[in-house]
Amino acid sequence: MKALVLDDDIAVCEFIGSVLEESGVAYEVFVDPLAALDSMNGSQYDFAFVDIGLPKMDGIEFSKRFKEKYPESDVVFITGAGDYEKAVQAIKVGAYDFVRKAFKRLDISMCVARLIEKRRLYQSQKRQEVLDFANKVAFQLMHELRNPLTAIGGFARLAYAKDCPQDRLRQYARIIFDQSLRLERVFDEVLQHLQAGAEELSPGPSPPVS
Repeated sequence: MKALVLDDDIAVCEFIGSVLEESGVAYEVFVDPLAALDSMNGSQYDFAFVDIGLPKMDGIEFSKRFKEKYPESDVVFITGAGDYEKAVQAIKVGAYDFVRKAFKRLDISMCVARLIEKRRLYQSQKRQEVLDFANKVAFQLMHELRNPLTAIGGFARLAYAKDCPQDRLRQYARIIFDQSLRLERVFDEVLQHLQAGAEELSPGPSPPVS
C-alpha cells in the first residue's frame, strides 16, 4: 500500500510519515499541492492525508481531484482549530475521516489501521469478484469447447477410416479446420478475460518508503 501526505508544515508530514512507515505503508510527502497533483500522473495511492487549509489550493479542491484520479481511495483531512466546519463539510462530500491538530501518535496510528483494514477488505472483495467471474467463464468455456471438440473428434475418426472417399476427406478436413478456428476464438476470448482479471488484481510495484 502507498499513501500521499500533503501539508504545508513539513514536521506534520514527517510525523504522519513515521506512523505510516511503522505500519508498513509506503508514502510520499508534499508541502505543495501542485507538486502533489503532478505526482498523481505516475503514482498509485491507496489513501491520502490532506491538510484542509493549504496554500495555492484548498484541501477540499485537492481531495476532489484526488478522488477523480483514485475513486476507490480514501482521504483523511488534517484540520486546524478553525477548520472544523470545513472538515464536517468534507466528510459529507466523501472524505473518509479527519484528524485535528495537535493530534497524538495514537490518533494517527488508529486511523492508519482503519484505512489499511478497509483497503484489505476492498481488495479481498475484488479478488472474490474476479474469482467468481473466472468460475463463470470456466463453466461457459466447458460448453463452448464441447461442441467443436466433439465435431473434430468425430470427423477425424471418419476421415481415418480406410475406405473414406477422397471427396469426403476434403469435406471432413474443411469441417475440422472450421471447428479449429472456432476453438482459437474461444481461447482468445478466455485469455482476454484472464488478462483483464490479472490486471484488476495486480497492485503494481511498490516503491521504496520515502
